[in-house]
Amino acid sequence: MISSVYKCIFIEVPKTGSTSIRTIVGEPLKAHMDIREYRKKITTGFPFDRSKYSLDKLVYNTFVPASVKEKRGEQIFNEYYKFGFVRNPWSRVVSLYLRKESIQMRDKMTFEEFADWINYSSDTCVHPSQKRNQLDWFLDEKGEVAVDFIGKFENLENDWKIIAEKIHADPVLPHANLNTISKQKHYSEYYTDKTKEIIRKKFIVDVEKFGYDFI
Repeated sequence: MISSVYKCIFIEVPKTGSTSIRTIVGEPLKAHMDIREYRKKITTGFPFDRSKYSLDKLVYNTFVPASVKEKRGEQIFNEYYKFGFVRNPWSRVVSLYLRKESIQMRDKMTFEEFADWINYSSDTCVHPSQKRNQLDWFLDEKGEVAVDFIGKFENLENDWKIIAEKIHADPVLPHANLNTISKQKHYSEYYTDKTKEIIRKKFIVDVEKFGYDFI
């Protein structure tokens, strides 16, 4: 999501509390764009609804040389506050399994079967993203983190307050898209020793980068 109101770019990793944040900063251009996609679109003057997402008239002027638009777009990209959230991989996989929107896997397979399926899949999102790890959403072409802040779903409300102060937004998040199914038991209760290890190995990058444990 690009917001000219709050001068921010919100990177939406699936199942990390994006719905609640969207109620404040607005809807995305398309589902789950990573930081590289946003940078490319800003610096190339992509056509979108200017009334909602307008950044700078110069970026859309077809008579302005591409080099000038790219320079201005790069400036805008650097000025905007860029953030997103990640989630404990074991918890996130349970949330993906229990999701109530789009493709619902819980009606098609057991959780153990789902863990096996996700182990061999190249993508963990209903919308094709080619992302193995949550970290991938935040990396630039050089493989370096290109955002200002990565919060944690487990600390969503407090981390949002940090972001809200930076972008001058409402510090109180609404509780949107609650899944009552996932509230029935703790994510750890879905796992066996086998499936716990499958997810650890599958998402070892996120586990180590963000300091997650199976608890």
